[in-house]
Amino acid sequence: MRKISYPNIIIGAIERRRIIELRYKDVRRRVRPHILGYVGEGALALSAWQVAGTGSGWRLFHVDDIGDLTETEAGFRSPARGYNPNDPAFSRIIERL
Repeated sequence: MRKISYPNIIIGAIERRRIIELRYKDVRRRVRPHILGYVGEGALALSAWQVAGTGSGWRLFHVDDIGDLTETEAGFRSPARGYNPNDPAFSRIIERL
């Protein structure tokens, strides 16, 4: 059940431009979500600018591997440097900045 709600949390955070916190590969991270969509063989993924965790920069997170996801009250104004709203890694985009 929790995995079903993760896409909805991510979509809301993208729409409101809110930072989300999540656990990925056993590391707690804070990210600015930019794109939610399908990559490769149909895996649901999040493209985000990581601001805390294992350094900063662009990361691709497979939603099935995300744990403990929450939207924070912290916001951001503009897309991160290098943002491509038509990222070719995605075969289908559900939500984007």
